[in-house]
Amino acid sequence: MAPSTKVMCFKASSSYLQDPTQSITELANQSSANKIEGLSKFYYGFETEDPSNAFWVFEWSSQAAHEAYHRIDTDDFKDALATSQQLFASKPTQTIVNFSDPSRIFSAPVTEFVTFTLKSDVSMNALQPLVTQLQAELQETPNFYGSDWAPVVGKPNVVYGVLGWESVHTGMLLAQAPSRKSLMK
Repeated sequence: MAPSTKVMCFKASSSYLQDPTQSITELANQSSANKIEGLSKFYYGFETEDPSNAFWVFEWSSQAAHEAYHRIDTDDFKDALATSQQLFASKPTQTIVNFSDPSRIFSAPVTEFVTFTLKSDVSMNALQPLVTQLQAELQETPNFYGSDWAPVVGKPNVVYGVLGWESVHTGMLLAQAPSRKSLMK
């Protein structure tokens, strides 16, 4: 089975903003995160433009493993759910994507999320040459950790991309380069 990535975005509660590491540690200890079958990796961070927006990224061994976890009806799961609710100041949006291998990207100091909503008469096949060209140009760039692109599960006209950077500044400089500007038109 293909790996599956779940990306959650939400407004963070004031307690989470004050000490995110402690909040995540408490949640992990409470949920026995190291014992969750099928959960490969977990990442968290905040949006650069608005640091009150938090992101959680879960890498699952498969979509079936993710779904099985959410069917668990134990006190441990309920406690973890209640604790995580205290960290949200808004209802989280959830996106599930079957990336091929995003670990290096999510391990980068900065991760950029990109969403394309394709017109109803356009398929991912039409976008693929642009993505291929962008990946080829960026691959040789210093301080670039890679990119991965895939349709959102359940939304075949929505394509999600992730790019890994050494810094926000590096990503912004590359986005403003003349060769990149022509790609984005």
